[in-house]
Amino acid sequence: MKKTVLKLSAASIGALHCINKYIDTTVSDNRMKSTGKIYNWKNGNIFYRVSGQGKPILLLHDVNVFSSENDWNQVMSGLSEDNRVYAPDLIGCGRSDKPAVTYTGYFYVQMITDFVKNVIREKTTVIASGRSSVFALMANALDTEIFDKMIFINPPAKSSMKKMPDQHSKILIRLFGLPIIGKTCYYMATSRTNTEDYFSERGYFNPFLIKQQTVRAAYQSAHYGSGNGRYLFASLEGGYLNTDPTETLKKAGKEITVLISDHLPGSKETADNYAKINESVKIRTLKNTKQLPELETPDIVADIILESI
Repeated sequence: MKKTVLKLSAASIGALHCINKYIDTTVSDNRMKSTGKIYNWKNGNIFYRVSGQGKPILLLHDVNVFSSENDWNQVMSGLSEDNRVYAPDLIGCGRSDKPAVTYTGYFYVQMITDFVKNVIREKTTVIASGRSSVFALMANALDTEIFDKMIFINPPAKSSMKKMPDQHSKILIRLFGLPIIGKTCYYMATSRTNTEDYFSERGYFNPFLIKQQTVRAAYQSAHYGSGNGRYLFASLEGGYLNTDPTETLKKAGKEITVLISDHLPGSKETADNYAKINESVKIRTLKNTKQLPELETPDIVADIILESI
């Protein structure tokens, strides 16, 4: 009986391995061949694009496995006419390396700070989407000379950033760290259906504006690196990137503009809370958008950014 169970288990593991390998082969690396540069950061190579001449602007996409610098494509076009615009794939995302580590907020703070100092090499305006807003605030607290102005798009609510890692978080890290089972779980979580749901349920207000090339790029971003995006995924789910932004926001000492989407639940309350913490915060509302206005209404986002800088 034990031998039979072991044989079945081995067969199941073998089947999962084959499925994982097949999924790896279906992810095209054509996006990886597009024009860009590499910053050899101490913790992994960072892919980034740079366009235009003039005042530097740094675009930081949200921190999740579906996001990449691709989120900024159209916004970048609008901004680069009179500015030098940088758009990196954050470590663990897109075409950048995806090291097998537990990701934390400070990990991204280090990356952002080093990128500004070693690649941009002068004070820059930072535009950060989602959770990256908090890490930009932390980077500003670490070194007040790297940013000029800060613009945040739908930053996370304080309440969502307070949950700290627990025993369940440690189990997630171990599970997703398993070479075959962990990879299988990750590929289930980032299936094509779930990728589409990410945009239709959370990202866009108007699902008819979702382009298949956008969904395809997100799917490829999540799967590039033979499933190593699972380490970031587990870290996010386990709460390892949660950090209360209150103190860094209170002492920011910079001009801050917060762009909020009118159909994103809780966005107005979050922005109002940010303004209470720091009276210099200016709030702008983006109509008929949800989590990803930089993709849904890029021209409007670019215009507001240009007005704000």
